[in-house]
Amino acid sequence: MTPSEITEKVTKILSDIIEANVESFRRDDSYKVRPDYGYSKYYLDWIDGSYDMSLQSLIHHIMHEEGIYKAILNEKQFKDLEEMIKCTPEGIYSPDDEDEDYERIQYEILDTVYFESVKFVGSKLIENGFDVKDTFSEYLNA
Repeated sequence: MTPSEITEKVTKILSDIIEANVESFRRDDSYKVRPDYGYSKYYLDWIDGSYDMSLQSLIHHIMHEEGIYKAILNEKQFKDLEEMIKCTPEGIYSPDDEDEDYERIQYEILDTVYFESVKFVGSKLIENGFDVKDTFSEYLNA
């Protein structure tokens, strides 16, 4: 899978999650979602600091549960991912920098998918009338 194919798949899922929760965002003044991924509680506007319950964590769990990691990682990396999810479910995966294809996986794929997906969520929330320009400025102005 190419980074653009992965991003397209992830952003489609994120779009569906946003659409299903727009009314609760307005009612509760919170961007909390409870999709059927990972530990099922994420805040779409948590994009800085800890990954726990963050948008990046949701993206990570989407990639795991939709088989994206399985398609792009080698056997050792996928085993490391599975162990990481079991031991630290609130984290996000990064390959070992000693892996032969570390730069391709980390920089060409993961960094691209995360950046584009976070940017997409910021744009989609703004499109729905939410004032999140400051929160997502690092992504929207890049």
